[in-house]
Amino acid sequence: DAPDLTPRFAARWLDGVANGPSPDWMQRRLLAAGMRPISAAVDVTNYVMHELGQPMHAYDADTVPDGRIVVRRARAGERLLTIDHVERELDERMLVIADRDRPIGLAGIMGGAETEVSERTRRIILEAAIFHGPTIRNTARRLGLRSEASMRHEKGMGHDLPRLAADRAARLLAEMTGAS
Repeated sequence: DAPDLTPRFAARWLDGVANGPSPDWMQRRLLAAGMRPISAAVDVTNYVMHELGQPMHAYDADTVPDGRIVVRRARAGERLLTIDHVERELDERMLVIADRDRPIGLAGIMGGAETEVSERTRRIILEAAIFHGPTIRNTARRLGLRSEASMRHEKGMGHDLPRLAADRAARLLAEMTGAS
């Protein structure tokens, strides 16, 4: 719903995920990059971000009504509990990923806690996009929430990167978790 702020958006749907620890080789590489390994689903998104430069996010599809997501401007007064477990008040200058009822992530910055993947996750919506850099920078500044993803979106990235990264992450997740 905000094409002017989202010039490119790619998503992949994965089913049959057995989300456990990522392989040792991936955990070592993430640690070397200064990131803490969490689980295969999260680690793959972080690994591909470092490998290709494309931030991405994995949502637990079973927490998203109808499995449908949209990029839109936040509505004044909306709130989002981010994965760092801080509740944030949003306004219409901010860009969010939302389901039919509520924001589920801050576009280009951080996902929401209510749709966070866990060891119980069996279906994933994998998102990779290009968001308008100045909007991401201003949102991160207003919320006091700079992230690895926000810094990359602020600087910009290649138009073909979201699809390439989504495909790479989907292949890795299929290999590691048995997903289709």
